[in-house]
Amino acid sequence: MQTNAIRLLTITDQNKKILHENLENYFTHILCESGHAQFSIENKSYSLKKNEIAIWLPKHTVSEIRLSTDFKACCLMVSFDLMSQNNPDTRWGIKAYLFSKEHPIVSLSEKERAICLENFACIEKKHVDKDHTFHQQILGHQLQLFILDMWHIFSREMGKRTSSMQQGTLFERFLHEVRQHCIEEREVCFYADNLAISAKYLTEICKKSSGKTASDWIQNYTTQRIIALLEDKSLTISEIAYMLNFSSLTFFSRYVRKVLGVAPSKFRE
Repeated sequence: MQTNAIRLLTITDQNKKILHENLENYFTHILCESGHAQFSIENKSYSLKKNEIAIWLPKHTVSEIRLSTDFKACCLMVSFDLMSQNNPDTRWGIKAYLFSKEHPIVSLSEKERAICLENFACIEKKHVDKDHTFHQQILGHQLQLFILDMWHIFSREMGKRTSSMQQGTLFERFLHEVRQHCIEEREVCFYADNLAISAKYLTEICKKSSGKTASDWIQNYTTQRIIALLEDKSLTISEIAYMLNFSSLTFFSRYVRKVLGVAPSKFRE
């Protein structure tokens, strides 16, 4: 295990250069306690304020970091390898990864804030206690508790977005359903049934609203998910095929060739 696999830091405007150091190797969690911050990820701007947590994924291109003079945050950095080794549930891990990529800032209640800070402290405590006979195992369990607590927060946010989208147009609701379920479902009939309309009518709505068919949208979102997973070298191609509910590795490879033009292994190269 790397000696710097975990870092717990206090970030202020005076030491913000830390946020520019080797971030591509870490899952970085920044819990704002006062002030505010601005940053960009892949040319999209975000604003972080008190009682919000920002989650920067490994290999995120974070730039234009600006902190207010009164900014203060507790920052937990966990190496990619250590986080991947202690993923409690692979499928939920995919959902959480994709959610964090699309929504890097999440608001916390006072209770959730306290739980996050407690988890940060416990992880740091287990990390430095290298004399413990079961150091690696106990640290892994502590990390899993933290991950499950974060997923619980994500599930609440996902529920909020689902509720708000139910008030949207049929097309908006369809896109939301695809974002939620394209990991497991790629048939138009599934989404039509969820929206209580026929597959033919759903395709007509999509064509009228966007010029694309329902199948085009499903394939588009599925392709984005496949690319994100293939870029994660900790997952084997067989594991990815299983996560995405393909009946066999052969069917998965055939699908990847169709949407990306090359075999999964070639895409990774």
